[in-house]
Amino acid sequence: MSTTSNPSAASTFAPSSDAELVEQLKQQLATTEQRLQYAELKIQVLEERLRRKLIEKYGPGSEKLSAAQLELLELEPGVSSVEVQAESEREPVAAGAARRHKHPGRQTLPPDLPRVERVIACTAEQCVCGRCGQPKALIGYEES
Repeated sequence: MSTTSNPSAASTFAPSSDAELVEQLKQQLATTEQRLQYAELKIQVLEERLRRKLIEKYGPGSEKLSAAQLELLELEPGVSSVEVQAESEREPVAAGAARRHKHPGRQTLPPDLPRVERVIACTAEQCVCGRCGQPKALIGYEES
């Protein structure tokens, strides 16, 4: 049986006005947002349970480790509690610990050197736009 032959079924799926459609979409959005919030909370709870289980497995020293470090321990075969304790006592490595030296590049020339300034003008054909015939505007120049 098609939905066109049953008028009551058609009215439940097709609202009679735009306002009803907007209201239905708002309700669907609200329920979707609630589901998303519930899912996010559930993920947090499960991650915390997993963290507690890993702390239980690797001992009290593992409480100082981050979640990423605990995850790596889980992937490593044959990790002893002594290794976990040693890792937890080690100071965390800073993310940007690598020193960056500035590249010296070119240094400024001494002021006593003679300087020569030459302005090289463009030809008349280069100073005029080939499409519209208007003079070109100066955007910038090079110095060397």
